[in-house]
Amino acid sequence: MPVSARAAVTPIAKVNFQPAASAVPSGYTADTGAAFDGAQGWVRQDSLTGTHVPLDLTLNTRDRARTGVDARLGTLIHLQYGDVNGTSGVTTAGAWEYAVPAGTYQVTVSAGDQPAYDSTHTVRVEGVTAISGFVSTAAAEFRQATVTVPVRDGRLTVDAAGGVNTKLNYVEVSRVTADPPAGLTATPGDGQVALSWTGNAASYQVYRGGTLLATVSKASYLDTAVTNGTAYAYRVTTDGGPSATVSATPAAFSLKVDFSDAATAPAAGYVRDSGGAYTATRGYGWVDLGEGTPADLTGNGRNRNPAAGQSDPRLATFIHAQLPAGSAGVSTPGAWEAAVPDGVYTVTVATGDAGTAVDSVHWAAVEDQNAIAAFRPTAAVKFATVTRTVRVTDGKLTLSPAGGTNTKFDYIDVVSVPAAGATPAVRASTPANNATKVSLTTSVVEDLVLPNGGVAAASLTGSTVTLTRLADGVAVPATTITSGGGDVINLSPTGPLTANTAYRFTVTSGVTDVTGKPFAPYSTVFTTGAGTGPGGPAGFDKTVGVATGASFTSVVKGPDGRLYAGTLDGYLHRFPINADGTLGAATVIGTVRADASARGLAGAPARTIIGMAFDPASTAAAPILWVTDNYQYVGPLNVPDWSGRIGRLTGADLGTYTSVVTGLPRSVKDHETNSLAFGPDGGLYLTQGANNAMGAADATWGNRAERLLSAAVLRLDPAKLPATLPLDVRTEDGGSYDPYAANAPLTLHATGVRNAFDLVWHRNGHLYTPTNGSAAGGNTPATPSALPASCARRGYTGPVVPALTNVPTAETDYVFDVKAGRYYGHPNPVRCEWVLAGGNPTSGTDPFQVPAYPVGTAPDPNYDLAGTYDAGLHASANGAIEYRGGALDGKLLVVRYSDGQDIETFDVAASGALSNRTTGITGLTGFSQPLDVTEDVATGNLYVTELGANRITLLKPRA
Repeated sequence: MPVSARAAVTPIAKVNFQPAASAVPSGYTADTGAAFDGAQGWVRQDSLTGTHVPLDLTLNTRDRARTGVDARLGTLIHLQYGDVNGTSGVTTAGAWEYAVPAGTYQVTVSAGDQPAYDSTHTVRVEGVTAISGFVSTAAAEFRQATVTVPVRDGRLTVDAAGGVNTKLNYVEVSRVTADPPAGLTATPGDGQVALSWTGNAASYQVYRGGTLLATVSKASYLDTAVTNGTAYAYRVTTDGGPSATVSATPAAFSLKVDFSDAATAPAAGYVRDSGGAYTATRGYGWVDLGEGTPADLTGNGRNRNPAAGQSDPRLATFIHAQLPAGSAGVSTPGAWEAAVPDGVYTVTVATGDAGTAVDSVHWAAVEDQNAIAAFRPTAAVKFATVTRTVRVTDGKLTLSPAGGTNTKFDYIDVVSVPAAGATPAVRASTPANNATKVSLTTSVVEDLVLPNGGVAAASLTGSTVTLTRLADGVAVPATTITSGGGDVINLSPTGPLTANTAYRFTVTSGVTDVTGKPFAPYSTVFTTGAGTGPGGPAGFDKTVGVATGASFTSVVKGPDGRLYAGTLDGYLHRFPINADGTLGAATVIGTVRADASARGLAGAPARTIIGMAFDPASTAAAPILWVTDNYQYVGPLNVPDWSGRIGRLTGADLGTYTSVVTGLPRSVKDHETNSLAFGPDGGLYLTQGANNAMGAADATWGNRAERLLSAAVLRLDPAKLPATLPLDVRTEDGGSYDPYAANAPLTLHATGVRNAFDLVWHRNGHLYTPTNGSAAGGNTPATPSALPASCARRGYTGPVVPALTNVPTAETDYVFDVKAGRYYGHPNPVRCEWVLAGGNPTSGTDPFQVPAYPVGTAPDPNYDLAGTYDAGLHASANGAIEYRGGALDGKLLVVRYSDGQDIETFDVAASGALSNRTTGITGLTGFSQPLDVTEDVATGNLYVTELGANRITLLKPRA
C-alpha cells in the first residue's frame, strides 16, 4: 500500500553489485556475491520457503567497464545465470537478503545490462513485484523501480522469481517510519471484535493486551479468538508508535418473542409482544408497514387455546400483521422490528392460526430475504415455520408480511451467529426480494460480502445455487457463474421464465469462498411480469455452435471476407464464411504465442487476445491486423503489472508479429488492455481497464493502485510512433513515459472509464464504449490536503471528498458516449481524479449517485453526465456494434455477459444521445456468457462468442 508523504524515510543502505576488484560507486557499499553471513548476502531462491540456504554467487558478478554510463549500471550480478552459450556462472537461481529489524522499508532496485539483450528482468522485493518482465533495448537498457514493503522476519529479501537471466545492478534501502495509528475503534459482536483505524503505514501490528495477534497491511482486523463476556484491550502499533488503547467485550445476542394477546403469558423462555409500537426503551415492537414509523397494533393479538387444544403455546397465539378491515383491532398493516447489533443472525419465524380460519395467505420476509411465501393453510397443515440466516447493517432487524393477506405471526427467534465477520455472505440481490414485474429474461445477480477473498467458482453448481418455481418447487434450468473478480454470483436461466409467475432463488452453504469458508445461506422470492417484449420483425434465428472447442473472446470480419476470432490463450482462428452463414474449417494461427515465447514473456506462450482491428490500409490480399494481447489470467492474484501490449500481425497467414506498444498497465486479474478501433481521424483507440474496484486499492484486486494510463480510453497515433519499436509506455515503477508530452504517440483520450471491453465508432461520428461498473465492496480515494502536481495540470480545485471503505452499493454498468478530455467516473489519484461516478450532490436521488458519500458531494467538474447511460446493473456490458441494415439499422447492440446473458439494443440519435434500452428481442437471448458480437454487413448475420460454452453462435435476421 502507498505510504503518506508524512511518513519519515531514513536511508540505511546503498548496495552496488559488482566484482570485488571493481571500483565502488560513491556512497555505496559493494556486494560481490558472497553467501548470506547473517548480515547480508545470497541464498538459494528455491529455499526461501524453507531454510534459506546460503549460496555463493561470486562467479555471477560482472563489470562491463563501459564509459558514459552511470557507474552503478556498469556492474551487475546474475540472479539467474542464463547468458547465451555462457559457462562461467552459477546456474542456481539466487535471492539477496539483508538483515533489518521488522518494519516498513522503501526499496529501490535497478536491473538491466548491455547487449546481448537476452534477459527478461523481473525483480521482487518481499514478494512484491518491482520490475516485471523488462526486456532491455538500445533505447532503454535499464529499469529502476521503488516499492514500499513490510518486513516481518528480520530479512529483507530480493528475488527474481518469474524472470529469465535477471541481472541486478544496485539496491537502496530506507526505513519508513509511519505515524501512529489514529481513531482505533473496537466493535464487539458474538465471538468477535472488529477493529478499525486510520494510518499511513505499509503494515500494522495488532495487539490484544500484550500479545501480538497479527501484522496486517490494511487498517482493519477481525479478532475471532475471543470468549463472550470477557473484556479485551486492544492497541495497534507502527514503527511510529502505538495507537490509543480501546476495550470491547464480545457477547452473544438472543431474543425470543411470542406474539399474543395482552392477557396471555408468553411461552417459557420468551418475551411477550401483544402489538405495542416500537420503542427504543423496549428494543422491539411494531411499525407501519408502509411508513416505517412506530405503530400500535394492540388489539391484534389472539389466543386460540383452550378451544384449539394446541400443545405448543407459541403456536396457540399470534398477532394479525394485516388485519382485515372490519375486524376487531387495527387494520393498518404492520411490520415488526427489533434493535440488534449489526451482524449476522439465525432467525426462525412461524406463521399460522391454531383455530379454524384458513383465509390467510401468509408471507414473511426477514430483512432482505424471504422466509415464507404464499403459505395457504389447510385444516391439516395450519403452520409454516422457516429459519433464515440474515445480515443486519442498520441496527434493526425487520420482520415484514409484505405480499401477504391477513398474515399472522406466531413467534420469532433471533440468535446471533458467532464470528460472523469472517463468513462470506450475500450483500444484496437483483432482483430484490419481493420484486414484481421482473423481466422474463432476467438473471439473478448477488453482490457479495467477501472477508476472505472471492467466491470459489467451482462451488457454484446446480445444487448450491438454485432457482425454483414457487408453486411446485420445480427447478429452472440455468447456468451459474461468477465474475472475473469473483465478487458476484450470477444465475442465468437457459430460457425465458414464465410470465406472471413467482420464483424462489436460493444460495446454500455449499457455496464457498476461495479459502473454503461456506457462505451464509440466502433466499429471495420475485415475480415475473406479463412478458410483452418487442419480438416481432427484429428477430433473429439462432444456429448454436457454428464453431466450437476454443475459448473465443473477440470476433471480427476481415477485409478478405473471412471471420477472425481471438482466444483466451492467444490463438487466432480464421474461418471461411459459407453461403448460409455457417463457418468452415478454421486456420489456427499461433503468431502471438510464438512471439511471446521468443521474447520470454511471463506466462508464455499463453497470451489473451482481446482487441482486434484491421488497419485501414489492409487489403483482401494483404490484411494487417492490430491486436492487444495480455498475460492470461487463470485464477491467482499474480498477474504481473505492466504486461499489456499492442502488436501488429502481417504477412502470410499473419505470421509476422511486430511489437508496437509494451508496458501497458494491468490489474492482478482480468481488467486488462481490451479492444481496439480505428477512428475516422486515423487514430487507433483502445480501452485500458482499471486496476481495482472503485479507484483505491482493495484486497479483492490484490491491493494494486491505479496507474497513469489505467481506467481510460487511450489513443495511439501510428504516425507518431518511433522508428525503433516497441514503444515502452510504462509510466511508473521505473518507467518514464509521459502521455502529456508534445508529440506523444499514445495519449489519454478520455479518463475514468473503469473496464470497457469494446469501442464503436458510430456513423453519427460518436464513440461509444460499454463499461463494467464495480460490484459493492470497493474503496475510493480521499482528496489529500495538499493536491499533487497532476491537479495543477488539469486545473483541479475541488471538490474535496473523503475516502470510502467497503462501499455498500454496486455501480450499474454503463455505455459512455465518449468525448475527448472528459471524465467518466472511475477515480484515479495519479490523474487527480477523486470522485466516484456522480458523487452525492443533493439529498434527493441523483443520477449515478454514490449514497455513501456525504450529501453535498459534487461530481468531478469534468464528469460527463450527459454522455453516461445505464446498461443495467451487473450486466457486464462487453461487445458492441452499430447494426447496419434491416429493422435494427443504426441501433447500438451491446452484449451482456452477466445479467441477462443477452444482447440489448439502444436507439441512437444524430446528436449522439442513446435511448430506449431494449432487451428480450427474439434470438438475442439465452446465451452462455456471451462476450463479443460482430456483423457481416453483407448479410446482416451476427456472430456471437459464448465464452461459457467455448463456441461461436450464428444469428440470422428474419426476413
